[in-house]
Amino acid sequence: MKDRELRVLLVCAAWAVAGMAAPLTAATRAAGIAAADAAMSTPAASDPGGPVCVAPPPTGQQLAGDMKLGKEGHSIEIENAGGGDSLVKIRHADTGKLAASFFIRTHETMLIDGVPDGEYVIQYAFGPALAADCRSFTRIIKANALPGTDKLKTETIDDDEHTEVKRMSVSYQLYVTETGNVKPVPLDPAAFNAD
Repeated sequence: MKDRELRVLLVCAAWAVAGMAAPLTAATRAAGIAAADAAMSTPAASDPGGPVCVAPPPTGQQLAGDMKLGKEGHSIEIENAGGGDSLVKIRHADTGKLAASFFIRTHETMLIDGVPDGEYVIQYAFGPALAADCRSFTRIIKANALPGTDKLKTETIDDDEHTEVKRMSVSYQLYVTETGNVKPVPLDPAAFNAD
């Protein structure tokens, strides 16, 4: 039996046992996945695989990139729906250059306000722990890119009665597994780690 098939069976068994005791929730789902990983002896979050960040940043703190957030601008909301801590990288769509990167703890949400006009690609990765530089993971468990790009453009409506400025707002939920309604594009860890 292949590892993936064994993991699916173990997760199903863990969910079945959890379902007998209580209704299925995100917590029981996460516990089932953790139990399946432990049974398969896959590296757990407790095994970072290298030196770790002594003082991890709070969720939503910008770690790197050339993006200057303003008092006014667009907003991007990203929820880490579970599976471990995540790093999110926003890249300029035309160059692939890093605009900004952020750390999001598991089951937390960040809101970035003041994002300037531009076309962006959003990438994300899950890992067991932040590395000693506090800007990357000790190892990447899974990395993905959201399909397509986000074109954020300010619109100004100016007529005889008033002037109105419209800005955009986008939101996403991040998952390790492909359970959401947006199908992520698998990403090579080296491509994710590139500046």
